[in-house]
Amino acid sequence: MNRTRDGARRLQLVGEFDIADKDTLAALFGALAPEGAVVIDMTAVTYIDSTFLHQIEALRSRLKQHRVTLLGVNKEARHLLHIVNFDHLFQIVEAQA
Repeated sequence: MNRTRDGARRLQLVGEFDIADKDTLAALFGALAPEGAVVIDMTAVTYIDSTFLHQIEALRSRLKQHRVTLLGVNKEARHLLHIVNFDHLFQIVEAQA
């Protein structure tokens, strides 16, 4: 994990995230102290399911006082986030080229 220019913690995820990754995601997101903004870099994420949605919602609840940004979300994941109205809970931004 590193920091962005504005001091937010940046967590880069890679690969697919489904039910098999529930404990890994819970531990990863659970380890983030509720102190300051977080950017979850999803530019290398190829698949998410409801397990991922549940885990980022739990993170959002823990960090309710801070911004949580999803960076570089692919088209399919962005559509899923929109369907469940997570585009209202998270700042979703395009990755810069």
